[in-house]
Amino acid sequence: MEPKKTRVTIVGAAYAKPGFQFVYDGKTEACESCSISRVCHNLEIGKRYEVVAIRAASHSCPVHLKGTVTVDVTEAAVDVRVPVEQAKKNTTVLIKLPECDEVCEWYADCHPAGITSGQKYIITELLPEDQIQCRSGLSPVMVRVIPLPDGLPKISS
Repeated sequence: MEPKKTRVTIVGAAYAKPGFQFVYDGKTEACESCSISRVCHNLEIGKRYEVVAIRAASHSCPVHLKGTVTVDVTEAAVDVRVPVEQAKKNTTVLIKLPECDEVCEWYADCHPAGITSGQKYIITELLPEDQIQCRSGLSPVMVRVIPLPDGLPKISS
């Protein structure tokens, strides 16, 4: 398997630690007048990223109290519940987030931050969590997925 593709971006100094994961939410009004905003905001909204390396450059920032640091990130794996019939390691799956009640105790497992409904992902691992009996009739199991690599067809919502 080829190494993960990295991107250079800027994060708050408090988050500039290898292994730190975050979901990119976009820019704030305070970012509009910043001269390096373009580098900070070069990620895709709603995707989960992981810091893999820290670079030497740091910057002052009106949003982050202790400034920012330049880092390398990759798209991170995400744990999500999928229907048991889709749960096969090393296969591509189209994730369709179920329409269900946010009060459900498993809602966060079925709707994790960083997953986009209607996108394709590769199941890299079947996790040893128990299958649950969902009130909607589904019986989803927990898997770990990674986004489909660049160059392979994606489905836009």
